[in-house]
Amino acid sequence: MNYNSDKGKNDDHDMHLADKRQRIINGAITVFACKGFYKAKIEEIAAQAGVGKGTVYEYFSSKKELFQEMFLYIEEKYEEMFQQELSLVDTFYAKLQKMFEVTIRFLERHKEMARILLAGYPPVSEDIQRVLLEKNQLKLEEISKILEEAIGRQEIRPVDTFAAAQVILGALFFVGGQILFAGTENKKKFDYDEQAQEVIDILLKGFLYP
Repeated sequence: MNYNSDKGKNDDHDMHLADKRQRIINGAITVFACKGFYKAKIEEIAAQAGVGKGTVYEYFSSKKELFQEMFLYIEEKYEEMFQQELSLVDTFYAKLQKMFEVTIRFLERHKEMARILLAGYPPVSEDIQRVLLEKNQLKLEEISKILEEAIGRQEIRPVDTFAAAQVILGALFFVGGQILFAGTENKKKFDYDEQAQEVIDILLKGFLYP
């Protein structure tokens, strides 16, 4: 028996399944962003993915499960982008800038998805809530490590790195909220990059006179 041949066939089969699942998630991103959770139909997602409606249910038991898996996928992509971009720069100031740049670009790309989730439609399961809390904790630890390294290089003064990480993450959420909930007319007047730079300046210099 040719075991290597069988292994190759199994690998190809697994890759095919993964590709089909990914196509469904990509189709869900397009349809949910356009129609919202309740108006989106599984057959529309299937058509967008180039698969049959029954195929979608082979991978996801319900529209809610598909939405939640899609959201976790988007969250993972954000984290990948976050880490990759920050690895390209060395100084604390440059990393702080990258944090805001990545968040702004990513939320602009997935604005409708974030709005749907933050509005509570659909309500996420306890398991998903737990995953999101864990991801938030990891993000705080990641930023804390960046702060510790900056202190070690004497770029910034010694601070409680976890408290400082919470302040930075809160500032990221603030700018993100502006992107998600500012109206179209307000968007024309609101420069997110400029606002982010103002926030960075306050984070670095504080409120007191030098």
